[in-house]
Amino acid sequence: MDGSNAQDLWISFGRNAQADRYPPKVEHPAQQYYNPNLTGAEERALLRRNYLVLQTGQAALGLIGPDMLGIAVEAQPDAVVLHFAIAIRTAETEEDISLAHVGQPDDTWPGGPHALLYLAKFQGG
Repeated sequence: MDGSNAQDLWISFGRNAQADRYPPKVEHPAQQYYNPNLTGAEERALLRRNYLVLQTGQAALGLIGPDMLGIAVEAQPDAVVLHFAIAIRTAETEEDISLAHVGQPDDTWPGGPHALLYLAKFQGG
């Protein structure tokens, strides 16, 4: 047995070496962490939501100023709605954000029930 063919490898290791080289087929790497009771539609919606949160986070890098208190992403079937909570309206926020909640991202903030992307630390007062 010189290990030159697959049969020799199987015999020498006591198992099929090919099986170790190729992991079992998984449709998406994160699937192992999903609730096993998700339907196909729920899984696709979850993947889309996570993708949209990631893309929004990448777009927001370096753009979150001291007046930004919260960002949430709402994935609708045919649109993406970004919810912002800001400390105060400024010319800069008016230029970048057309509609925003002024104040802490509390229960009155429409972004609360959606995928939270950013939440500023509460400064107390």
